[in-house]
Amino acid sequence: MYPTPDFSPTGFDLSLPLLTAYLLAATAGVLAFAALLGVVTLPVFFLFVYAAELVLARVSESGALAVKVLLMLFRGLRRSPLRTSLTYLALFVLTFVLTMIYTIITFIGRATAEKEANFKIIMTEKYSIPSMMPPGYEDRLKGIIDALPPDLRPVAGADDMIAWSFVGGTTDPSNPKPENALFMFCVEPRKIPLMMDGLERKDLTDAENAEMDRCVKLMEEDFRRIMVSPSRMKKMNVQVGQRLKLTSMGYKDVVFDFEIVGTLPDGKYEGVGFCSRSYLDAMLKSWSSAHNGEAHPLANKCVNLVWVRVPNRESYERIAAAVSEPKNFSAPAVKVETASAGIGTFMEAYKSIFNGMKYVLSPAMLVIMSLVVANAISISARERRTEMAVLKVLGFLPRHVAGLILGEALLVGAIAGGMSTLVAWGLLGNFKFQIAFLGAFIVPTEVLVIGPVLGMCVAFIGSIGPALSSKNVKVAEVFARQA
Repeated sequence: MYPTPDFSPTGFDLSLPLLTAYLLAATAGVLAFAALLGVVTLPVFFLFVYAAELVLARVSESGALAVKVLLMLFRGLRRSPLRTSLTYLALFVLTFVLTMIYTIITFIGRATAEKEANFKIIMTEKYSIPSMMPPGYEDRLKGIIDALPPDLRPVAGADDMIAWSFVGGTTDPSNPKPENALFMFCVEPRKIPLMMDGLERKDLTDAENAEMDRCVKLMEEDFRRIMVSPSRMKKMNVQVGQRLKLTSMGYKDVVFDFEIVGTLPDGKYEGVGFCSRSYLDAMLKSWSSAHNGEAHPLANKCVNLVWVRVPNRESYERIAAAVSEPKNFSAPAVKVETASAGIGTFMEAYKSIFNGMKYVLSPAMLVIMSLVVANAISISARERRTEMAVLKVLGFLPRHVAGLILGEALLVGAIAGGMSTLVAWGLLGNFKFQIAFLGAFIVPTEVLVIGPVLGMCVAFIGSIGPALSSKNVKVAEVFARQA
């Protein structure tokens, strides 16, 4: 695999500040992008407000009180365009960024949740990371599964099992760097659409399934053919049809001669590729032949993970019990865990990042944006003291005046939150942000409801103070100053 991070004499892991810098840079990028989108959508916001005002003006002729009040709220938004714009931008940026954070957290949560309809387990080496098992372990596991009662065996038999081997390499061994590096999953090509989460037929469109079938067929015909994600191809400046020599960083003196025959669906397994496991087996045998029959140092450690789809938890428990017996697997010892537990363990290294997103970044943004909204609405309320005094003379009670201030803020919050999440869901669909092996996150549909509610909640928090203070506007003092 790739070389491990270097450590200073004090034991300080240089990868930690790099990871922190990566997160901070990504956050700053998202904030800048959200602000840009907010500015771009600002004319659309005012166009919507003006159109709604025209419609309500026509409907208000019926005399409905609720419609007239709503018309007053929309007209109030246009009385101070600058303050309204500031409030809209603050709420748009907040909702957009929190939508991205919510997407990441929920996507990972779903990835680590057990799925009864697609219950998968993983066999890995018990005491070592990375897991490196002999290729014969896969057959031993098959034997254990075949000994189970029929109702506890995988429904699709061998098609419900897949072994992973990891190959990382560079196209320039004299100067390895990220731009010429490629990480590969070595698997049986025909099992990619059967067992790889996110690439199964139910997860892809008809066009993506057709392209996947084409690539799998080509890989089955020639084990040197590979699929690579579009983002990695762009990073490496290669294209479909191109051949490349990949010098392995883990398998010493092994050089692969690949041909790129297709790309992975956009947003799936970003930054990596898939190759045939048969090619790895052939290269290890070739190495042995070139060294007078001596086995490659990793020939007996070339299987990293084995995935199995089982019908239920009882099946998993029976397999786990058999695998834990030393007579079955002892050199090295292995373990079996559910896919959700395995992914959760792998993501444990990122726990501090997720906690930072949930408990530091999100609350901090809520506080900051609430203060921005409060400031903008306070200034707007002070500028409209004469209007409030007139309203009171016309018979409006203090709570009615406060309700108008609060209602305008809630209206901006609902529109800004709705537009922000609509842009995130409709235009982005999925966004690329590399966390471990997850490179793209799909924006869930529920944000279309959460966004407006979040915008209204923040608007309420920011406007409740100015709204309450507007109740205390004294008509006599206001007109005395005017006089």
